[in-house]
Amino acid sequence: MSTQSRERSNFRPSSEARSASRSSHATLLLAAVMHLATASTAFAAPSVANKSPAKVDIQTVEVKMKSITKKFERSDWKNSNTLDEIAKMLDDVETRIARIKEKDKDWDTSSFETFFSESTAKWKKASEEVNAAHGERDLDLERRARFTTIGDRHGAAIQAGLMTLDGQVRGALGNVREDMEAILALPALAEECEDRQYLTIQKYYEDEGRAKQPKVVCELAGNHQKIAETYVSLAAKARLEDQLKVDQEALTALERDGALSSVWLARFKDPAAHAKQVASEFAELTASAGVTVGAEHFKPLEAQAKKFKEILAAAGRVDRFPKAWSTNDAKLNGPVSGQVKSFGGTLVKLRTSGTTMIEKNDLGIPLAQSTHGAALVRVASDGGFCRLYDDVGFSGTYKGAGAYAPLSYSSGLEDEFKVTACSK
Repeated sequence: MSTQSRERSNFRPSSEARSASRSSHATLLLAAVMHLATASTAFAAPSVANKSPAKVDIQTVEVKMKSITKKFERSDWKNSNTLDEIAKMLDDVETRIARIKEKDKDWDTSSFETFFSESTAKWKKASEEVNAAHGERDLDLERRARFTTIGDRHGAAIQAGLMTLDGQVRGALGNVREDMEAILALPALAEECEDRQYLTIQKYYEDEGRAKQPKVVCELAGNHQKIAETYVSLAAKARLEDQLKVDQEALTALERDGALSSVWLARFKDPAAHAKQVASEFAELTASAGVTVGAEHFKPLEAQAKKFKEILAAAGRVDRFPKAWSTNDAKLNGPVSGQVKSFGGTLVKLRTSGTTMIEKNDLGIPLAQSTHGAALVRVASDGGFCRLYDDVGFSGTYKGAGAYAPLSYSSGLEDEFKVTACSK
């Protein structure tokens, strides 16, 4: 094969490349090629070719030239199959022209060579177009493959950004922390969008979910500063609403059941400080966005918390100590007294259910004995009410031969308690 033939082979697309794309435009068949198809020199009469020792090659070249010309005349000739067929015929024409020159030095092959040269150039141009289209398609597919994994890298940022656009921002403190961290990751997503040019493959995603569309995601990332500002504004509103709801639930539980905890007691004792703390926590989480929300935004928390004092006083007038638990076991007073002293309390009264339960394993072998009781505790800093811990547990391990270790405190003096009157 000649140098020209090898060059043509290098431009011939692979089967995959040839099938990847079809050129959207076709050039007109060269006038010279059309002329050659009817020229008497190129398509010599059989009687003339029959006298040449290269007659088979001459006649074959003439037939191939006609076939190639017809293929070029087809409107859809720039497709993988036709390009492959033309390439094979051009290879054969080139080989036979060389053989004609060897077998019959007097035969004029100039018209054959002109046809071959011009046809090869035309084929080469079409092949380059196909290869270019295939390369662009491969690049688009590669970009798309990268984008399909974008959720692994920036999923939280995309979700937080879309929630902001939809005005559906979460208000719990932990959620604000998570979402703000995600919002601050949007600039990195914007850089990736620019570097990898995801917008060029938007056409692949038109029918898919919004979070999967490069256009939406990259525009979201590109507007990250505006998104951050909008998020802080929406989050401040959601944060206030969420805390108001949580605070109200705590106040309702206190009013209905006397339920309270050390945490809520500390918060509600100073309503102004409670509102300032919520404002400070929010400001600290959102400071990176460069948006300031005034402390007065959270003032409604202070107004609501002021109801606590009245509700607490009413709860402290109710005697909630379980009357059914009347067993007095003096041996248990010591361990409980030691526990309540750790948070500044004094044991007022301790009673147990009087029922002992035996815990056994799957084989029926005793493991421990236990009972439950209620402890009435006074904490000086609380004011005029007492705390009721109504699920205080005591247990003693099994020692064998029917004997158990003495009962001792095991659980129940936790953060939560019930507000009750200090009855004896």
